[in-house]
Amino acid sequence: MAKKFATKGADKFAHGTFESDEGGHPALPDAAAVIRCELKQAVSGGDHVILVGRVHDAQIGSGEPVTWHKGDFLRLGESAA
Repeated sequence: MAKKFATKGADKFAHGTFESDEGGHPALPDAAAVIRCELKQAVSGGDHVILVGRVHDAQIGSGEPVTWHKGDFLRLGESAA
């Protein structure tokens, strides 16, 4: 699912198993983590926009956390060599 959101183009919420939270926001039921926050600032960062938010709630799911490095996912603790 992360690669889908990283690509340009189509509606990223069109196909998936999203549920609505109590505020009506889309959420993935099998996400590794869910962070609900209020947007405080949007900062231009070259060809990106950096969103700064105030966290109101966070939940940990059952998925395994990963990080993105040089075009692929690494599990936490895995070497990036």
